[in-house]
Amino acid sequence: MALIISAFAVTMTYLSSTIKYDQETLKHILDLEKQNQDVLTIIRKINYLENKIIISKNLTEIEMLENKLIDKDSVSLIHKEGEELLSYNKKLDEVSDDLLNLIISEQDVFSKKYVVLFYKEELKSYIKRVDKSIRTIINETEGLYGKAALFSKRYTRKNKENIDLDFLYKFGRVMSISKDLDSSANIFFGLISNIYSTNDINVIRSIKLNSLAQITSLFENSLIKVFEYKDFDKRFEDNIYNINKEFYRIKDLLTLFISAKEQMLREEEKLSSLLMERSTTNTELVEKIKNLNQISEKIEENILSHSDFISKTTTSVIIVVGVISLFLIFLAASTLIYRINFPLDFIINYIEKIRNNKKGLSSKLPIVIDDEFGKLSKSFNSMTNTISKNIKEIQNLNKEIEDTQKEVILTMGAIGETRSKETGNHVKRVAEYSKILAIKYGLDENEANLLKEASPMHDIGKVGIPDRVLKKPAKLNDEEWEIMKGHAQLGYEMLKHSNRKILKAAAIVAKEHHEKWDGSGYPNGLIGEEIHIYGRITAVADVFDALGSDRCYKKAWPLEEILDLFKKERGKHFDPKLVDLLFENIDEVVYIRDKYKDIFD
Repeated sequence: MALIISAFAVTMTYLSSTIKYDQETLKHILDLEKQNQDVLTIIRKINYLENKIIISKNLTEIEMLENKLIDKDSVSLIHKEGEELLSYNKKLDEVSDDLLNLIISEQDVFSKKYVVLFYKEELKSYIKRVDKSIRTIINETEGLYGKAALFSKRYTRKNKENIDLDFLYKFGRVMSISKDLDSSANIFFGLISNIYSTNDINVIRSIKLNSLAQITSLFENSLIKVFEYKDFDKRFEDNIYNINKEFYRIKDLLTLFISAKEQMLREEEKLSSLLMERSTTNTELVEKIKNLNQISEKIEENILSHSDFISKTTTSVIIVVGVISLFLIFLAASTLIYRINFPLDFIINYIEKIRNNKKGLSSKLPIVIDDEFGKLSKSFNSMTNTISKNIKEIQNLNKEIEDTQKEVILTMGAIGETRSKETGNHVKRVAEYSKILAIKYGLDENEANLLKEASPMHDIGKVGIPDRVLKKPAKLNDEEWEIMKGHAQLGYEMLKHSNRKILKAAAIVAKEHHEKWDGSGYPNGLIGEEIHIYGRITAVADVFDALGSDRCYKKAWPLEEILDLFKKERGKHFDPKLVDLLFENIDEVVYIRDKYKDIFD
């Protein structure tokens, strides 16, 4: 019973470690292991006392035999039989201790397996985080290189007659250092992957002391060099700081990663040693049992051959009882080990399948016998059932929150439009056009949906424009036009502080949907792909819908005239690729326009 309770405790420790592996979990596992050893020590002492009692009983029988043998003057036989019976009981005691040690060994093996499993999960977590940081560094270095190349070309184009070579050289240096950083990041990850995959602790130490130290030093030197250029052009600043932040995050993770890997290898070595010891114990135990059988056969043979005056029945009973006791002890130990190992392995494998998504949380762990493991299975099923229900509730709540968020955003967009001269359906159509163009452009489904949900906020900044300007029926003068153009920056300022993806996307759309491909737009006069793809897509969708929709103050343009305008503005106002996509998918766009047509009283 004590062993089953110990196994139950270890199994529950494993369950908790599959949810979250950390240093506290490891400490808990090791504490449980110590408690198990204390319990097993007590069991060993009890078993030892029981064996001493058995020996005492056998010694009583020996004394009886000795007395009877002395009566018949068979001194030599007395000595011989007594020695063999003592040897038999001593061997029996040793076998009993070995069986107990075998059970303890099984417990040690299971405990050590859990520790190794913990470190393996830790390593998986660290390698994922390192991979994420490396990818961020590579993206930032590529961004830095791209900016430097673009700004260099632009500078050369604008200053053909008066090029400052020193100024141009700085752009080249930034590009060169960016390449070095990118190359170092890839080598960095390759070395970390080698550490992750190797099982030789000497190889790990060699990589850490030589290659890894060298590439870390090179990376730090490149960082120092690139930091010299952060004030050269403020547009480089974000990339440089992000690279620096991720690099030092990797350095911190690397210390934990290597420590966990080395500890895991040490624990695996201990596990291997335990398995070898267990194998040796099994072999020795088999030999001792054989030896014990030989002694018992010899005792029986000697007594039957030389001691007619001794009750053959009594002697045979003693020997048979001893053999049967030995067999029962061995059978009980084997059964106990099996009853612990089999249900534990079954439960652990089942949990692994759930953790690896091979089984759902709604699946039930079968309950074969209503013992301690049956109770454990019931508890596990109850736990997974509760988790499954909680996850479903959370998913429903998330969906409700997302739906509410979308509705609020759509309403806010409509408010922005109604403050001007647009209609509520305008924002719906722009949202649908934006999704179509985003997917055709090559954005994935999630990003296309994000843009669809964010685009209704494109004119939210108009809520801050005075009515005298916003609703003026006549043409705006220069001062009024500058005020009107301010709605793009105003919308961005309203939304930029949010941490929500959808509002971050909406901030970009609000700020950049009036930028033009040739750089003549506002508020920042961005050129070409400097304009975010969200802004470029929304610009096409917004203008197409504005021209093609009836208003109380104007009639919709015919489709042919709208398409003629887009042909003329291709490469000027609009991204040429997006104009081509609009033409290729015009039937789908017109269908959306008709579906959400405005109705005027």
